[in-house]
Amino acid sequence: MAIRFSNRKTQRFYFKDGSDEKSYVIIYGDEVNTKSGASFKGAGYSKVEYRGRTGALKDYRLESGEKAADITKKRALEMYFLDVGQGDAAFVVTPDNRKILVDGGIKLTTTAEFLIWKYRLDKLANSLTINHLFLSHADEDHVKGLIEVLKHPRIKVEHVWHNGIARYASGFNQELGDVNNGILGTTHSSLDDLDGQHLAGTFKKWVDAVRAEGATYEALDSDSGHIDIGDPEIQIEITGPKKNAGGTLKWLGDKSHTINGHSLTFRLSHDHVRVFFSGDLNVKGSIHILDQPGAAPKLDSHVFKSPHHGSHEFHQALLNAVRPLITVVSSGDSPDHGHPRASFLGGIGRAGRANQHLVFSTEIAATFIDANDDEAHAEEVAGEVDPDLRFATALQNSQARKRFKKALPGLINIRSNGRELYAARRVMASYQWESYSPIEVSEFP
Repeated sequence: MAIRFSNRKTQRFYFKDGSDEKSYVIIYGDEVNTKSGASFKGAGYSKVEYRGRTGALKDYRLESGEKAADITKKRALEMYFLDVGQGDAAFVVTPDNRKILVDGGIKLTTTAEFLIWKYRLDKLANSLTINHLFLSHADEDHVKGLIEVLKHPRIKVEHVWHNGIARYASGFNQELGDVNNGILGTTHSSLDDLDGQHLAGTFKKWVDAVRAEGATYEALDSDSGHIDIGDPEIQIEITGPKKNAGGTLKWLGDKSHTINGHSLTFRLSHDHVRVFFSGDLNVKGSIHILDQPGAAPKLDSHVFKSPHHGSHEFHQALLNAVRPLITVVSSGDSPDHGHPRASFLGGIGRAGRANQHLVFSTEIAATFIDANDDEAHAEEVAGEVDPDLRFATALQNSQARKRFKKALPGLINIRSNGRELYAARRVMASYQWESYSPIEVSEFP
């Protein structure tokens, strides 16, 4: 077998289910394994394996003139924006197969269930290494779902990056630390910096999970510049938070605006394609970042993970600096904050660099299907399963995989070959995908 990747916007994968012939539609960048011998479809089809099933892809006339399945050896940059309800979670696979997780949502298990589904962790022989985990900030709707990822027995996390703001239960004059004269003076980088501190509930669970995992743990800010993630095709430049001299942070009025406005933000570049991850940036945080000399050009990007779930607290100048071709809004209806707000959608529409600027919303994309149909999940919700053993068995992982499959329509898929962008989301109709591609980024400088 040889690993290959779909080189078409969409193509249909045929397989046998007993005596019945069925099919899936696969999209650009999806991984298949080529297999020797004739396919069950006969002449004009290539034999391949996709997600554990052996089947067939139709042959196409290639540029060389030969006929074969339209697949390539080159892995695309894969980006998955998860439907985690009211929260954020995104997963990135680089062309060199490095894995990056950005936030984890507020639901305990959804991000872990996505990883179980994608990497078939219901199979005992399979495991996953996440090379880099970025926590934009420690609000529950970004950090809570990461705890189960760290605890999963077959997921290894190597490096954790964060914005340097902790949450404390006591010991300081604010939950985020000591605030004096408009300055948050309390920041941290290493786990050792938090020794002996009385940490707030979810943040303490997060820190304990990082300690148990043994991952490195380090704060980043705009002075960090570029960080090496181990893939020469990918550059990551840190754009926020912006620290004052002496390592302090500007207090942005209250704890919520401060932790949001000082989110860990960064731009990922893949050849000509640029992607901006904005955390929960708000008006004051955006102004603070844009006050840096030369800041605006560092935000210019084709793909934009929108700030703060598309809330009304956005800064139009930031949207204008990004000028996206594709925007993804991650939001939910429980609790209902009215996201994405109509004013944000109007603002991001104004800021786009194309007449057909694409705006995806995980909440709008989601299809509401009753997912509480197995007893094991009901027990977990009721708290009758030890959370440290939530994914300990193959059966639990199999049930988790089935649960996530029901949430697939809310998953936004974006792929890049460095020159073109492909975007798609699942639909329930027979054609299975709402897809847009290829988008040549050179046409939208």
